[in-house]
Amino acid sequence: MGRRRDAFTLIELLVVIAIIAVLLAILMPGLSRVREQARSTSCRSNLRQYGYAARMYSDDNNFDFPYSFTWLYRQGGTNCNWHDASQNLNQRPELAGVLWPYLKGLDVHLCPSFNVVARRMGCSRCNGSTPVEPQYGYSMNSYLNGDAGNAMPEPYRSKINRLRKETQVKNPSMVFYFSEENSWPISGLSGAGMNDNNLRSTPDRTTDCFATFHKPPAGDINEGVANALFVDAHVESVSARPPGNTYTLSWPAGGTPPRW
Repeated sequence: MGRRRDAFTLIELLVVIAIIAVLLAILMPGLSRVREQARSTSCRSNLRQYGYAARMYSDDNNFDFPYSFTWLYRQGGTNCNWHDASQNLNQRPELAGVLWPYLKGLDVHLCPSFNVVARRMGCSRCNGSTPVEPQYGYSMNSYLNGDAGNAMPEPYRSKINRLRKETQVKNPSMVFYFSEENSWPISGLSGAGMNDNNLRSTPDRTTDCFATFHKPPAGDINEGVANALFVDAHVESVSARPPGNTYTLSWPAGGTPPRW
């Protein structure tokens, strides 16, 4: 009678381990893509909720846009309040801007992907004394009732400075309302990282731009895309790079955006 074998040999164990390693190598990229797709879906859903809030604000205010510098924080966001947990508006409602009454109580202010990359990359325009604990990750187009006109040469200012109503936007399906923004600058693409919740882009690419951390090719978070809500209320992916760059999709006055 042959001897009964109760254990695997070393070679058999090594083969099993090798098979498991190969399967993991095949499955992990797919799982990562699924996880990121779920995060992106959440981010798009957040922006749709912002669209509903903006719609209600407009209906209550004669079709005006909120002012882009005070839509979230009453005193503006230039102190990097977006990542300051002590300035969270649920705990500090007295700091809230004009759109907050339509957004309070909603857990839609932070894209999960941005929460990860902002903590890793930090805030390039902040003094470093406040921990980067993202609270709010969406920025409003500063060409919609905002301060963008002040950055333009005099011949172009009046048209933008008077643009306060939805009905004045010439191409609402091609003008973004809210979008994601990086917390760091990108050489050749933007000279500024997020320091507030006001996105002002210029044709020389020295200021703000759309985020680049979704779907980054080869893992390069400076080369990906962002999600954006448009004035007509649809949400889509946008690129900070030409031809559909941030400045082009910011310009609400119709015609070819001016260069300076």
